Amino acid sequence: MNIKKIPYGDSDYGKIIKSNMYYVDKTKYIHELEALPNYIFLIRPRRFGKSLWINLLQYYYDSNRKDQFDVLFKDTFIGQNPTPNKNKYLTLAFNFAMVDPNFDRVQEEFQSYIDSILNDFLMRYQDSFEKSFISKLQSYQRVNKKLQELFLYCARHQLKVYLFIDEYDNFTNTILTTSGKFKYLELTQGEGSFRYFFNLLKGLTSMPDSGLVKLFITGVSPVTMDDVTSGFNIGTNVSLNKNINEFMGFTESETLEILRYYHDAGQLTLDLDFCMDIMKKWYNNYRFARKAQNVLFNSDMVLYFVQQAMQDTTIPENLIDQNVRIDYKKLRYLITVDKQLNGNFSRLKDIIEKQEIISGIVKSFPVEELNEQENFISLLYYFGLLTIQG
Repeated sequence: MNIKKIPYGDSDYGKIIKSNMYYVDKTKYIHELEALPNYIFLIRPRRFGKSLWINLLQYYYDSNRKDQFDVLFKDTFIGQNPTPNKNKYLTLAFNFAMVDPNFDRVQEEFQSYIDSILNDFLMRYQDSFEKSFISKLQSYQRVNKKLQELFLYCARHQLKVYLFIDEYDNFTNTILTTSGKFKYLELTQGEGSFRYFFNLLKGLTSMPDSGLVKLFITGVSPVTMDDVTSGFNIGTNVSLNKNINEFMGFTESETLEILRYYHDAGQLTLDLDFCMDIMKKWYNNYRFARKAQNVLFNSDMVLYFVQQAMQDTTIPENLIDQNVRIDYKKLRYLITVDKQLNGNFSRLKDIIEKQEIISGIVKSFPVEELNEQENFISLLYYFGLLTIQG
């Protein structure tokens, strides 16, 4: 038996399939995604499968990968039930976790990163662009000018671009918690390439035939988006849509199926019920919509548990993966102002003592309003520290 490897820490869908790794088939949700508006924004906790989905969608929609479709998707739901949009777009993908969060050089690093991704995009799709245009675009020093001209060209030549931004708030959150609110606001509300990048997106999403036909942004909170756009208005926030509740994370049946696979293969020797009981206590109960029927396991934690249990023939010594643990600097920032405890500390204390709180979930709010109770509770929910009770 050719036992599948566990894709713990891997977010390259092509590598997972070609390297015979275990993949929980979520591709049926591509149909749900296509039923949503063209420009969407999705919030999920850290290490919940966002990057894998962004990567998978690139393989699915990339017009350059038509010849790879059968190899990559033949054993999936979408392989048997493809949408008309498969392999239809030029895909442009950014991952802002790759931007150095040092405030003194973040604007320069951001421009450099955008520039490198744009150059790669032009090379991958060079047959779609006139050589003179590629040379002209590469001669521009400012990435803002490059982006603007690129999409104007795509609009004129009816080229359809699907733009992905993964971890859009990664380096801004780091700056907020390490350099402080004023530096953060200078980045998100001042002049510079980062803010202009989102202003350009705002313009493209409201412009007919802009070349930007689809947009998918992921992150861990709505705060940066609200601040950088002066009130969220790029696309639709679908984070609480019940139709994609199970889009990321594993259901109980999917988790049990993973355990059975490795147990039947002789790799996992622990009792399955014992494993499920532990994982239910530690990794379960995420719910991303009020009317969602199923709760979810953190997918990263499930893979971590199974991998460690197979290696050590016992449960992991540390049941929480170090990579999933929230950065406590971020939590400390939420409950202090000028190194003094604010009202959020008493709210957090109350939640810990009562194990619940009644609150709405706010879809968008700026950093200046984090001290408002409903916003604070919402942020804890987005971070994965609270969930919706069934």
